[in-house]
Amino acid sequence: MEFGLILSQFTDRWDHVIGDARRAEAAGLDSVWLVDHLLGISADTPVFEGWTALAAVAGAVDRVRLGHLVTCVGFRNPGLLAKMAATLDHASAGRLELGLGAGWYQAEYEAFGFTYGTAGDRRRHFTAYIEAVAAMLGGDRVDYEGPGVSLRRAIVNPGPVQPRIPIVVGAGRRMMLEVTGRVADTWNCPAGLIPTLEAPQAVVHAAAAGRPVRTTIQVPVVVGRTREEADAALAASGPLAWMGDVAAIGLRGTVEEAVEKVAGYRDRGVDGFIAQLPGTRRRPDFIAAYGELAAACLDL
Repeated sequence: MEFGLILSQFTDRWDHVIGDARRAEAAGLDSVWLVDHLLGISADTPVFEGWTALAAVAGAVDRVRLGHLVTCVGFRNPGLLAKMAATLDHASAGRLELGLGAGWYQAEYEAFGFTYGTAGDRRRHFTAYIEAVAAMLGGDRVDYEGPGVSLRRAIVNPGPVQPRIPIVVGAGRRMMLEVTGRVADTWNCPAGLIPTLEAPQAVVHAAAAGRPVRTTIQVPVVVGRTREEADAALAASGPLAWMGDVAAIGLRGTVEEAVEKVAGYRDRGVDGFIAQLPGTRRRPDFIAAYGELAAACLDL
């Protein structure tokens, strides 16, 4: 099992972003993640731009893997993104995970001058986009024509450090689940689908036709090293309610109690977690507890 952390990013305090990343590495976690949003849910909510931020995070930590949950394909040309990914893979010594998604937050598209289109438009563009990016990261010159994508002998040179940058897709609708199975290395199950994850996971695996595709879940984590710390984490979990019923889907309780929940998710075919933690002053304690949970699950 692998354990990742979504960093504090909806803030105007850069030290919170870097502090999270360094604490995650010190706690023994496997990966750190940012989001790719240009606006907060309210126009007054600050948020740092994801790709610039991830490049800086890459230089602040030495071991953990890095990614976005997920890059919005509507914001950048796929050829440019492939070049960015290869460059960041070099800057991080081969630690990049390339998260991709179709985009959903209409307000930021309109605010920054991007075309939103219909849900079908975005899914068709996503299919073309991920195919084009995967081809470019393969090392050859690429000609590609598809919805919103046009490449003419485009090439990524230098190529990435990794033989293949793992592609992670966050998706829930059938069309995107199918392209995930065909092209991606990991499907990240959105929190809202966790109660019935086996159904969308089956679509991914059917489309993969025997090709291995890992499953991770976007999950709330409210864990403590003591009962008091676990209760404090749960009491601070109100802002995580958008993910669903925290008590039902989350990794929660003391470390010993949460190990049982991890084992249950393992039995459901989950390979890893990308965690949202409460953002209080005790967040450093909660990250440390999450790291202890990861250590306790090494033999699972």
